[in-house]
Amino acid sequence: MSDFGRKNVSDKIAEKVTPESEKTTLDQAKEAVTGGVDKVAASGTPDNQKSFTQTVADGVQTGHDDAKTAVNKNEQTLAETASEYVEAAKEQVVNAATYVSEVVTGATEGAKTASTDAKK
Repeated sequence: MSDFGRKNVSDKIAEKVTPESEKTTLDQAKEAVTGGVDKVAASGTPDNQKSFTQTVADGVQTGHDDAKTAVNKNEQTLAETASEYVEAAKEQVVNAATYVSEVVTGATEGAKTASTDAKK
């Protein structure tokens, strides 16, 4: 059952359980358009003017959208954190390489100086 201008709840469920690989390009485009129109209709209709079924379906969709947004935000945060760790690790590798280079250079120069002093 659906309210006037709304996508039927059973159609929404059928669309979600059907794998994308089994849908034609036309089916996917139709779902995108009718889904967008349904979201506009859902947001433009007060809950007290919706049937019980549409109210529940809209609540589920809102929860799904909110969860998806939270997951995407967390993925970005994790990616940013991982990127920061990689950059910090790169910096530490450069610092270590610089330190080793300075130690080797210092040791080489010290050996040369010692050799020169020993010849004197």
